[in-house]
Amino acid sequence: MRRLAAALFALVAIVGVLFVAGRRGDAAPAVVDVGPVPAVVPASAPFRARVVRVVDGDTFLARIDGRGPPVRVRIIGADTPETVKPGVAVRCYGPQASSFTKHLLPSGVWVRAAYESGGTIDRYGRQLWDVWLPDGRFLEAVLVASGAARAYPYPPQLEHADVLADLQRQAREAGRGLWGPPCVGRSF
Repeated sequence: MRRLAAALFALVAIVGVLFVAGRRGDAAPAVVDVGPVPAVVPASAPFRARVVRVVDGDTFLARIDGRGPPVRVRIIGADTPETVKPGVAVRCYGPQASSFTKHLLPSGVWVRAAYESGGTIDRYGRQLWDVWLPDGRFLEAVLVASGAARAYPYPPQLEHADVLADLQRQAREAGRGLWGPPCVGRSF
C-alpha cells in the first residue's frame, strides 16, 4: 500500500511540474514583428530558394531554385531557443520563436539567400545561409530585433555580426521577446 501511495504521489508531482512548466511557457507573449530593420547587402551572389517547411526558429528546409531535393538550412548569425533538439528540453521562448519563423517563412514562399565566406555547411550537415524575406527584410535582423533570437556570431561567418549585435542590444534594452518576462534572457 505504501508503494502504491508513493507511486501515486510521484505521478502527481511529475504531472504538477509538467503543468507548471507548460503554463510558464504559455505565459511568454507572442513575438511582435518590429517592422523595418537595417538593410544589409549579401556577402556573395544571392540565389533564390523555395521554403519547404520550418523545423524550428533558426532551421528550415528549402529547395534551391525551387528544384531538387530539399536541403536543411541553418541561418547564419542568429540563434533561437531550442524546441526540437534531441535530448534538450524546450527552452523558454522557443515555441514563440519557432512560431514566428513559421509565420515569416510559410511553406512555398520564395526567399533570397547567400553564403558567407568561411564555409557553407555546419557540423550537422546543414547549409549556412543569410536569408532575405519576400518583402526584402533580412531574416536574421527581424528575428534578433524582435527578440525571437540572440545574435550568434560564429567565426568565420561574421559579415553581419555588428548589425545583429546592435539589434540584440536594442531588443534587450526594450525587453522584447526572450529578453522580457518570463525568460528575461534566460532561455539557453
